[in-house]
Amino acid sequence: MAKPSFWNIGRKKPVFLRLRMILLVVLGLIFSSSVSLLPSNSRLLAQKPSPPVGGLFYASASVSSTSEQVKAPSNTEQLMQQGKTLYQAGQFAEAAQSFQQSARVYEFQKDAFNQALALNYLSLTEQKLGRWNQANVAITTSLNLLNQLKLNTSDMKHILALVLNTQGSLQLALGQAENALESWQKAANIYAEIGDTAGKTGTLINQATAFQSLGLYRRTMRIFEQVKKNLDSTPNSLLKISGLRSYGNVLLASGNIDESQKVLEQSLALAQQLPASQEESSILLSLGNAAFALGNRNLLKDTINSEDNFLPSHCAQGTMQESDRPRDRSQKEHRFAISQRLDAKRIAQTNNAESYYRKATELYHKSANKSTLTLTAVQAQLNRLKVLQYLQKQPTDEDLRAIQSSLLNLTPSRGAVYAKVNFAQSLVCLTQGGGEWGEDKRTTREISNSPIQNRATKIQNSQEIIHLLNTAVQQAKDLKDTRAESYSLGYLGQFYEMEKQWSQAQRYTESALNLAQIINAPDIAYQWEWQLGRLLLVQGDRKAATVAYTTAVETLKSIRSDLVALNPDVQFDFRDEVEPVYRQLVALLLQPSQISSEKAGIKGEVSQKNLKQARDAIETLQLAELDNFFRDACITVKPKQIDEVVDNANPATAVFYSIILTDSIETIVKLPQRKELRHYTTDKPKAEVESTLEALRQKLEQRYTFRDREELSKEVYKWIIKPAIADLEQSNVKNLVFVLDGSLRNIPMAALYDGNQYLIEKYSIVLSPGLQLLADKSKRERFEALTAGLTESRLNLSPLPNVATELKQIAAVIPSKQLLNEDFTQKSVEKQVDSASYRIVHLATHGKFSSQQEETFILAWDGKIKIKELGEVLQTREQVVGRSSRVPPPIELLVLSACETATGDKRAALGLAGFAVRSGARSTLASLWQVDDNSTSILMSKFYRQLTRDPKITKAEALRRAQVFVLQDKGHPFYWAPYVLVGNWL
Repeated sequence: MAKPSFWNIGRKKPVFLRLRMILLVVLGLIFSSSVSLLPSNSRLLAQKPSPPVGGLFYASASVSSTSEQVKAPSNTEQLMQQGKTLYQAGQFAEAAQSFQQSARVYEFQKDAFNQALALNYLSLTEQKLGRWNQANVAITTSLNLLNQLKLNTSDMKHILALVLNTQGSLQLALGQAENALESWQKAANIYAEIGDTAGKTGTLINQATAFQSLGLYRRTMRIFEQVKKNLDSTPNSLLKISGLRSYGNVLLASGNIDESQKVLEQSLALAQQLPASQEESSILLSLGNAAFALGNRNLLKDTINSEDNFLPSHCAQGTMQESDRPRDRSQKEHRFAISQRLDAKRIAQTNNAESYYRKATELYHKSANKSTLTLTAVQAQLNRLKVLQYLQKQPTDEDLRAIQSSLLNLTPSRGAVYAKVNFAQSLVCLTQGGGEWGEDKRTTREISNSPIQNRATKIQNSQEIIHLLNTAVQQAKDLKDTRAESYSLGYLGQFYEMEKQWSQAQRYTESALNLAQIINAPDIAYQWEWQLGRLLLVQGDRKAATVAYTTAVETLKSIRSDLVALNPDVQFDFRDEVEPVYRQLVALLLQPSQISSEKAGIKGEVSQKNLKQARDAIETLQLAELDNFFRDACITVKPKQIDEVVDNANPATAVFYSIILTDSIETIVKLPQRKELRHYTTDKPKAEVESTLEALRQKLEQRYTFRDREELSKEVYKWIIKPAIADLEQSNVKNLVFVLDGSLRNIPMAALYDGNQYLIEKYSIVLSPGLQLLADKSKRERFEALTAGLTESRLNLSPLPNVATELKQIAAVIPSKQLLNEDFTQKSVEKQVDSASYRIVHLATHGKFSSQQEETFILAWDGKIKIKELGEVLQTREQVVGRSSRVPPPIELLVLSACETATGDKRAALGLAGFAVRSGARSTLASLWQVDDNSTSILMSKFYRQLTRDPKITKAEALRRAQVFVLQDKGHPFYWAPYVLVGNWL
């Protein structure tokens, strides 16, 4: 078959933050009534957009007095107003034409000022359309015109500030955060000069957004605190209400859900005082989004990783999915099955997800009733419909008819197009069945024949879904909105994929992909590349499918910094629509070319090229998971020749890459001085793997378990280690590095048992989130340590009386500065790190690792230190470089000796990896569960003595000896196994 156009995509890396406009300059919401709605498959709940502060309505309101000085013909004024009206209606192509015509008329009249203003509006509109070159030409010309004029009035200076804001929004959209900051700083100076508090506040929010995109969270929050003060001192008005709502939306998008709720509730209270019905509706919509995000946050803790859906999951309950090991028709007929993804009732009972979802539906209902704008009401209705799916409840016919009626009344716009696509996706989900919370045990046939399903089908059958999507496509074409057209075509292709109409699905998918490439929209292009890969595979073209999947992963890598800004519900979206792309690629690459032995552990016929590509995909997935955890892409990646890292390591080191797929555990092993990678497959259903790992973790934490624990430990040993034993012995390997996936991260590899001895008795062991993140080797020198800890109870957590002994024993071995109890605060640690070049930081205090960064912390005397705050504290001295000619060395070792992973959080070990990476330390030593602090004191003392006595010993070997020492005394892994070394093992 002919190869579609995407095969020849250049490997440029355009960093377009299309949807970051939602986060950008949120004060423009104060005056804008335009709205935006993404299709449901993106899992972005509909909410008010945040156009730039230089937005059209805001600019026009500020320009009124200027227009009295700079008179223009009435027909030109009407043309400008027409453009503003079209912009607010979401008819961006028509608006662009109006502004372009206005600019030409003003140019002909030699009215440079109004020409600059029209070009400013044109740039904003072109940004909405994704036409970045045209947007740049327009704003550059606008600035050049203004710079040639004598701006001698406040109003004229105000317009210059608006244009600078527009330039900043474009620069940030193009990934030029530093340039955006410079533009916005100039705008802020102008606003300060002319006394425009509102403009200055909006520009501050712009700057905060840019700092956030650069990962400078301390600066971001400082600016937000100033913004909040400005708004708090502002009298109650629409300006203040909308400003707070915008601030709340930014907090929500950045993951600060609890703080977002507080700000939004403050905004709502003010709106109810005026009253301001439309603002109240918009705030209720945002509060609904916050409640939905809280439900998802609780839901995430009970799930391990994505279900590796063959299709992206846009349905909460009846998810159409396939194994993550794709099959072509010669192996297995492609099919879709209705699968219960989650035991929703259990999750609701344990994590309150249900209560948050119900709260969200109430807020959306109130928002729809309050709204004076049809599109806002539709947004609320569609969001409510989505949450009902999470509650596994069928909407009423009245609900569906209300949405249908509202859709018919929408003025053509991008928001209207997305609303139709969103509704079509929801209808697809409804055809898969309903029922109460996880209680529907009927078969697919029984669901199809039920009265509820028959009633729903009368309203939303396949023809209606196709009609909705075709209407969306045509409307996008009429609007000349290429981005919306690509979305509509892509989801039309996905629907035909669900219907197993492969040729139709491929035709629409290729059309959608072509449009996404034309407008350089990689954030949607990867979805259609992934979709095309699935379609090619199901039609038997594995080679082309592999290329498509590979292209999708490369596209995802090119927008690494954008993924966290694509929507406010990033983590849930990531696990449904990003993570499976990597997993399915790995599964596809590791399929043997021919059926190999059915015996587990026998290497299949997988090429070395495929093995290396699969290993790289696993490394990239590890990085993507951390980006998603932090909601930024500010982790420094140092591209390394992984083989060289292993081959040059001393002692001899082997690296294990293990990934859990639907029906197997796949392990790739890099051996020292061996060019070829080894590959082992253990055929085990994912459910059995997860159950075994969970049981083993529980037994390891119980002090009096023996036979059951040993049997479980031997089972996992057979999966991961046993197939490689002969290779390890032949290569004389002494050190094992594990790059682990999912629930495997919750198991200390040191505790794996071969029937005679534990793995730690034979090998030193280290965990790595990926060798691309491996810190460089350091020169061994005399270390000084900063030690800190708590012996007394704080925040109702138990006292740790042996911490004082632990710190004293460290001081006997290594020169140390000690901070105990009330001396141990965030500021005191920061001061010490800033003033001295400590190579070791040892924190003996309570801490928790969680899959949610907001719940990952260590405890100081004055409260919790969150993971990002700790990272900034430990890296403070990097900011001192400008004040000193000597660059301080990085922290060699961070020790967290009394931490634990969050109970009931199956992905909590991700928090440990996050701590290790964010701290900036070369190595991190931490505990997976809390141990008797006397045992901890003994192990830590032994570790430091080993480390200081032998200058050639590695940190991994020092830890191994300390663990074996405690093992020989205590025996049970509970006492010695939880301590894991992450990062550089040398």
